Amino acid sequence: MSPEEDDPGMRQWISLVAIEQEAARCRAELNQLPSRVHLLAKALSSSSSWDRSAALNFLRIFPEDVPILLNLLVDLSLSTGWALPALEAIRAAEHKIEPLHFARVALECLADGEAEDHLRLAGMLAEVRAWEALDAVIGKASESSDPATREVARVFSASHGGRLS
Repeated sequence: MSPEEDDPGMRQWISLVAIEQEAARCRAELNQLPSRVHLLAKALSSSSSWDRSAALNFLRIFPEDVPILLNLLVDLSLSTGWALPALEAIRAAEHKIEPLHFARVALECLADGEAEDHLRLAGMLAEVRAWEALDAVIGKASESSDPATREVARVFSASHGGRLS
């Protein structure tokens, strides 16, 4: 055993690198499976934070399936604990998502949304530069009977109006 391998910290590092290599190999194999989208959808819908986390990490690295799973990802982006990882997965595929599909999914996720949901979703859409979807969300928010929701529309119209249709 070399002096480096005798160091407990170095042994931990070597173990971590081996685990990362195995995880990369598993992700590459999973990416080749025909059932990949089904497995990812199930993981994103799971109550297991490990399943969700692994699926979001996978989609950040292999974003091809993000447009198909967009409804689940947008829904997760409204959740405090999952907003950032969901945003990162969506951002990895932002140029692969058809704008009208993005707008349709965003509006579906807000069917019964409160002001906070509108705020989170509008923020995420601005972050990934999904201007058509943001325009749709602002339009829906501006028609709300809730003053707080209308305020979200006003704020986002003022700050992003030049980018909207």
